[in-house]
Amino acid sequence: MDRCRLKNIIILILALLNAFLLFSLAQRRAAERDAFRRTAEQLSLLFQEDGMTLDPGAISRAAPPDGVSLTRDTALEEQAAAFLLGSALSSSDQGGGIFHYAGEAGEALFRSSGGFEAVGALAEGDVEDFCRDFCRTFSYDAPAIRLDEAGSGVFTAPGVYGKLPVFNCTVTFTVEHGVLTAVSGTLLPKSGTTAPGDRPLSAAGALLAFQQMRRESAAVASTVTDARLCYELQTAGAAMSLAPAWQIVTDTEDYYVNGLTGAVTAGAARTGESVS
Repeated sequence: MDRCRLKNIIILILALLNAFLLFSLAQRRAAERDAFRRTAEQLSLLFQEDGMTLDPGAISRAAPPDGVSLTRDTALEEQAAAFLLGSALSSSDQGGGIFHYAGEAGEALFRSSGGFEAVGALAEGDVEDFCRDFCRTFSYDAPAIRLDEAGSGVFTAPGVYGKLPVFNCTVTFTVEHGVLTAVSGTLLPKSGTTAPGDRPLSAAGALLAFQQMRRESAAVASTVTDARLCYELQTAGAAMSLAPAWQIVTDTEDYYVNGLTGAVTAGAARTGESVS
């Protein structure tokens, strides 16, 4: 057999193999789509039987991330303190994992759990821009700023990690007559260590956990419009971690489903009331 003919046979064999692999992949994806569609139909029917409407778009196919283990970043805390208090800082270790900072604008405490609070005349005049800059610099979403006619108000912004919102992690700004007088919340380290564990719940699994909770607690909600990936901040002493979670958006309030435990929390961003 001449070399040219052998080469053509090899090319044909490779082409047939690629075609077989593509066909197998297409069949697998078609089977996954069929399975997902059946799951969506069954979930919608289940919700309907309980008097609820489940928007088909709420059943996401997105894969939840792994959990994240976080380590305290004292350099980031000092940077945040300088942002709020000014660069001429003095600092002291108060013990128990608490660091105290003082500057020309006021003083602040940072704890090993990530919690912090700062008080003083932290910003004047350009308060709104100052708060937005703080959120951009220290990984919070844009704050929903609402001030009254006197230039006073209290508003919050959720924490963000890896482009996902973090439930149980916020920063709160207090403005009095155009002066930022207090900032408090949780400061997340900007990087952590991936902590693979059990396979997290899918959107369908999170919706089932939510529906079970609703049956047991008679929570008031008639429509589910979305299920969004997020993280849930968990603290135990000085240890901080992020668990994959789902934010279930309803017509009354948001619910949060821990992707590892299935525990459901209602209105946590406002009330912190657990219903798991």
